[in-house]
Amino acid sequence: MMSDIKLPAALVMVALVSACGGSSGSSTSSTTPTVLTPTTPTTTAPSFATMDTAAATAAAGVINLDTGALLTAERTTLPTSGTATYDGYVGGDLSGGGSLIGELSLTADFGGSTVSGSATNFQHDTAGAYTGTLTMAGGAITPGALVTDPDTFSGSLDGTLTNGGTAQTTSLLLDGSFTGGTGTDVPTAVAGTADGTVGSEFLTGAFIATR
Repeated sequence: MMSDIKLPAALVMVALVSACGGSSGSSTSSTTPTVLTPTTPTTTAPSFATMDTAAATAAAGVINLDTGALLTAERTTLPTSGTATYDGYVGGDLSGGGSLIGELSLTADFGGSTVSGSATNFQHDTAGAYTGTLTMAGGAITPGALVTDPDTFSGSLDGTLTNGGTAQTTSLLLDGSFTGGTGTDVPTAVAGTADGTVGSEFLTGAFIATR
């Protein structure tokens, strides 16, 4: 008479596991790749203090930004061809209180005796940002009447600046001279006075831009 053979429970479990995992096929898990979306870097406009300090540094020995008086000799002759771009700052005191300053870029066309440019990123010392861009399309270089007379530059920055939700029509007249270099060298700077209106307020100030 044959007796029943009983296997230990542990051996039964091992056999079951081996049977489940011993198939000839292999299982693979699929992972959905993560798609990275490139982000556009944000730029922050410089603060009033940052621009005020940078303007003072650029103006050193060239112009008194408080009075608009030049501190160096004006160029009496300029190149008769070519262009040059000057970057700097324009600003001044407002009749309603406080000061305003913005970044300035000017391009002089010496062959055509014209100047174009723009100003943006304006900041008020207490009221914060004045958003918007002012543009100059009809700036002109006027030759001196005599060889010893300086060649001057004038042009108007026009547009709309917005502060605190209020849009303010703005027009700033730049009147200045080229400085630095001699003969037919390209001048190293252009500087002068800046006067006009920002909304209902008057602005009295100066500008400095260098190569």
